[in-house]
Amino acid sequence: MSEGEEQVSSTLDQNQIDTLIRALADGQIPMREDSLAHLTKVQTLDLSDATWSQDRIIRRRLPVLDHVFERLGPSLQITLTKSLRSPVRTENVSVELQKFGDFKRQFEGQTCLFEVMRLDPLRGYGLLILGPQVLYSIVDALMGGLGIGELPESREISDIEVSLLYKFYGDILRDYENAWKPWFPLRCEHIRSERSNQSLSTIDDEEVCHIGTLRVSGDVLPASPFNFVMPYTQLEPLLEATSARAGDEIDPNWRVNLERNMSDIYAGMSADLGQANISASTVRTLAEGDVIQLEKRIEEPIEVKVENQQVFHGRIGRSRNQYAVRITDRREIERQLVDRTAGQTLVRKGLITHEQLSVAQVDEKINRRPLLDSIVARGWVERRVLEAALGQSTPV
Repeated sequence: MSEGEEQVSSTLDQNQIDTLIRALADGQIPMREDSLAHLTKVQTLDLSDATWSQDRIIRRRLPVLDHVFERLGPSLQITLTKSLRSPVRTENVSVELQKFGDFKRQFEGQTCLFEVMRLDPLRGYGLLILGPQVLYSIVDALMGGLGIGELPESREISDIEVSLLYKFYGDILRDYENAWKPWFPLRCEHIRSERSNQSLSTIDDEEVCHIGTLRVSGDVLPASPFNFVMPYTQLEPLLEATSARAGDEIDPNWRVNLERNMSDIYAGMSADLGQANISASTVRTLAEGDVIQLEKRIEEPIEVKVENQQVFHGRIGRSRNQYAVRITDRREIERQLVDRTAGQTLVRKGLITHEQLSVAQVDEKINRRPLLDSIVARGWVERRVLEAALGQSTPV
């Protein structure tokens, strides 16, 4: 038999392949442990399932949240015990990342309160979600009952009941604010109450959020969850502010070494003589010798850029038979460095704390508010005291 005939005879036809696959699936053919035949048994994957979508989220969790909720649990336990006048226990369940749309589906058809809150100086809004068991137990206790709330069917919580609960969830937000203090002193501000997740538009359904869950239970209170929803983009500025090195003093030699090393670096400079807007048809007819008139007059100052950042103003001229630019003025480009050094100076002089400096720096970063303006706006120190402490040579 020739080599070509041997190759043809060793090839399986389609019927033989189908028979072999059925035999493998039915277990009629023994398999070795390293066989890949078991991979033919596939499982159905529901891409709309909330747990699967959670696995797709690639985000860096905020580690400090675990400590915040460990600290929040005991405080919340005391607050609920006082409100219900009976022992209440709290359990820290989890802090997870999840899309808000997937998370809020579990509250469809339930009587819940969605308390919208703001964490100063962060942008955006968070939520405190109170379930029906807790709501009606607190209402019953406030009305003189034993704190045993019977859930009414098909009825939303009334305006009077929301008013009764105002102090209650105010106490919870105060506990939440205090839980943050050892790591970052946020100020928790209540904005409004929402009663239906259908009308809730504070957070987009596709927004990835940190979901912190505490479970409370007591002698008369059934096990109920407390959910704190914080958008990922809202807490992202705290990733750096709450890191292990946040608030550390700047090395006194850091600026000197930085300036010395920076002086040896070469930077590209360019002078923008002006611009001109011309039609496409004119561009097509341009030829050697044509003149393009710029929008800038010859006596006007031009922009001089360093690494594409405007740093100087100048005027065009000649020097040693070559075109040249004479520098006329310089923009302030050291503001961020000076402000950071100024903040550490204020800490060393005891005018503000490390925690207050962290708040002001985050406010400066995300809200573009100057460091001193942030300190003065919060009433920590008067501006004249800050300026006197920093001296006249420090630009603010």
